Formats: sequence, structure tokens, C-alpha cells
Amino acid sequence: MKIRDVMTPDAVAAHPGTTLMAAAEMMRLLNVGSLPVIEGERIVGIVTDRDIVVRGLALGFDPHGASVADVMTRNVVTCSVDDDVNEVAQQMRDLQVRRLLVVDEQERLIGIVSLGDLAMEMEDQELAGRVLEGISEPATPMTH
Repeated sequence: MKIRDVMTPDAVAAHPGTTLMAAAEMMRLLNVGSLPVIEGERIVGIVTDRDIVVRGLALGFDPHGASVADVMTRNVVTCSVDDDVNEVAQQMRDLQVRRLLVVDEQERLIGIVSLGDLAMEMEDQELAGRVLEGISEPATPMTH
């Protein structure tokens, strides 16, 4: 099975200058926990609800003045629509990430795939369990 079969197409994206408050409101309205961040057609990051809270609010950023560029993850991991679901799941486990942006041949954003998307479709339930376990391992505490 390929990523194109399980991904969420047409992911809504934020721009680097989007305020934390506006990004949080977008997430609430869309019922999602992350937003790709794009500038023009180029992916420049991803911002999660956790980024807003841990890297933003907890450090005293003003949610009406600070932007997603202040808290987003810049090194974004992507996959292709033609990648195999099991290989992407293994990559997510190895990198301890819960979602990957899906890009086309020109590296333009065309969708997003989450751990939940993969878990529901993976034929190998044992692998799905190992992926979740690997992603859920405690990470080193962040300092800013």
C-alpha cells in the first residue's frame, strides 16, 4: 500500500508570520494538531499544538504577537505519495515523529500523513505497535 492511499490530501498550511493565536485557532477549527508552514510553494517548517504551548506560551511568548516562525520545527521530514506505508511507518518510528508532510516531485506540499492514518491501514499490526512504541519513547527534555 502506498502513502497516497492513506494520506490526508490538501493539508491547510500556515505562513511563517501567522501568529500563534491564529495558528491555534486554525488547528481548533480543523480539529488537527499540526500545520505545515509554507512560504510561497516552499515548505519551511511545521508547527504543532505542542510547539505553541511548550516553545511558545511556556517561554512567555505573546500568542497575539509571536509567530509560528518563532516556535516551528524547521527540519521537516517528508515522504512521497509513492512511498510504501510500512517503510514510512518505520521511518516515523526511527525519527520519533507522529506525522510527515507528503510532497510531490517538486517538493511541493500535497498532503500530510499521521501515525493514526498509518495505524489504521497497516496490515502488519505488530509493526504498527512497534512504531507507536518507538514514537512514544521519552525524548530528551528541550532547552531553549
